[in-house]
Amino acid sequence: MQEKLMELALYVAEKSRNDPRFGSTKLNKILFAADFAYYGAKGQSITGSKYIHIANGPAPEGMKIVLETLTSLQKANIETTEYFGYTQKRLVPLVGANTSIFTSEELTFVDEYIQHFLPFNGSQLSEWTHKLLPWLLTDYKEEIPYNCIFMLNDLPVERAALAWAENELNRLRIENGYAH
Repeated sequence: MQEKLMELALYVAEKSRNDPRFGSTKLNKILFAADFAYYGAKGQSITGSKYIHIANGPAPEGMKIVLETLTSLQKANIETTEYFGYTQKRLVPLVGANTSIFTSEELTFVDEYIQHFLPFNGSQLSEWTHKLLPWLLTDYKEEIPYNCIFMLNDLPVERAALAWAENELNRLRIENGYAH
């Protein structure tokens, strides 16, 4: 079982307890954004989970099992409510998350996304993810690779960087006997 994913889901749900827009879709988007941003900054994800392309946007693989495990261990309940005509499934923690398995830096990343996404509901966050290049490049049920984080920003590339890359490519071709 993915202990870090379970505990982080509990942590996000705890922090989002008073957010009326918090439901399973928003939970998945917070986890996705924090995991991928952390990977982009540090070279590894927080949870180690794979993220899958599903209908409402990226979600951790096996999230349904994680939620079922949390409820069967009586660490959380799933509440179903109505939110502006939509059914919202909320993870409601019954115990505090075990934050000792995370660094303070990891929790800070997660806190930033909880705050950043506070004004948005699950549908808005789902729409946002559907515009991201990693989403557009993957198919339903396909894994979204972490290195896609580097495609989220349309950053300009300087001419010097392009020249360096071309020189490196030529050097490697020569070293490996592929030069024409």
